[in-house]
Amino acid sequence: MTVMKLVVTLLALLGLAGNAIAASWEGVFEGTIGKAKVIAQLNAGVEATSYQGIARDSHYSYLPKIHDLNLVLAPDGDGSHLRFTETLVPHYQFEDLDAGDPRITGAWLVSVDANGATGTWTSPDGKKVLPINLKRVPLVRAESIGDTNILVATYLSRWAETLSFQSSGAEQRFGEVGIRFEKDSAFGIAFPAIQTFPDAARVSAINAMLRTEHVQSVMAYRDCINGVSHEMRGDSDAVTELFEIVVKYASPTLLSVEESGSVFCGGAHPNNYVKPITYDLVALRRIGGAYGLDLSASGFGHILKLASKEERIAFERFALAAWMANAAKFGEDGNGCSDGFMVDAAEGEREFSLSLRPEGLAVTRTDYPHVSSVCLFQDFNPTVLPWADVKPFVRADQTLLPEVR
Repeated sequence: MTVMKLVVTLLALLGLAGNAIAASWEGVFEGTIGKAKVIAQLNAGVEATSYQGIARDSHYSYLPKIHDLNLVLAPDGDGSHLRFTETLVPHYQFEDLDAGDPRITGAWLVSVDANGATGTWTSPDGKKVLPINLKRVPLVRAESIGDTNILVATYLSRWAETLSFQSSGAEQRFGEVGIRFEKDSAFGIAFPAIQTFPDAARVSAINAMLRTEHVQSVMAYRDCINGVSHEMRGDSDAVTELFEIVVKYASPTLLSVEESGSVFCGGAHPNNYVKPITYDLVALRRIGGAYGLDLSASGFGHILKLASKEERIAFERFALAAWMANAAKFGEDGNGCSDGFMVDAAEGEREFSLSLRPEGLAVTRTDYPHVSSVCLFQDFNPTVLPWADVKPFVRADQTLLPEVR
């Protein structure tokens, strides 16, 4: 799967439906079922996430568990007294549930008001009843985690508050900069953090940015695996085929990493991908690693001449010609990877990834369907352009990349 398609898939999994609240009882709640701590997202659903008029996108989790339980809203609720069927079926799948289905794990009967929700949880056999006591959680700005659904954003960000982080592995040195990885308590995703830096006063701000990126990766991955059915997942919470992040370049101003792997979100097959990501450590932001960013004025346009369409076309021709020439050296493998989605785009609108290496600027193509994902992992992808060749395309006023000043 291409990076573009991966991004689209993750955004779909995160339930993009805007910030509108359709019903007064909708919201995010924290509290207890019995004595166990839980977080819940209750919402009426929209057409894209309902089936035969039944809402499918309410769910909850025992804290700090990584898996959600789906709550299917029964059609006989009156807006204040709600009935939900609790099920192991992911809330992205539309399936009818008959009484006695082993995937039914309980039932909710709750009354919801402006302060919270109270009611009872009942086991499928009716023999166990536990009190539900929940308080409403203030809704966050959805955009603060890169999502546009305010309920999803709030639910995931509140769950993320249960995370802890621990240093892992030895320090990796890149000149004046030392990188050490941190692992999160949910999945053990290893993400870089600054350990040694020439300007100690900037370290905390840089690491705060990287921690935010780490948390967003964890939240996206959590939502991804909650699209996998219980039958396929089994009883294990272990993460399989997890992606990894490798530092490729670090300086006092820029950090480039490469995220790659095979992620399974419950579709027909795992999604193989490579995603180079570059951070501006001065402005504390990404300049590469999101669809439409790398070749934009707000991306590598801070370093390269990309302000006008003519400048972008000139750079595209230079970078892609070098990539194609390098790929051709690999014979059939290179020629077989010359086609991709990008070839259908007009000049000045072609998307490929940029990142940094000590020896030059790396050009990575990710525009391949799943069947051609082997092209993502070839010796010519990325193709590294030497600094001397890149220099004519570098802005005279840029200060981030000393190699080409």
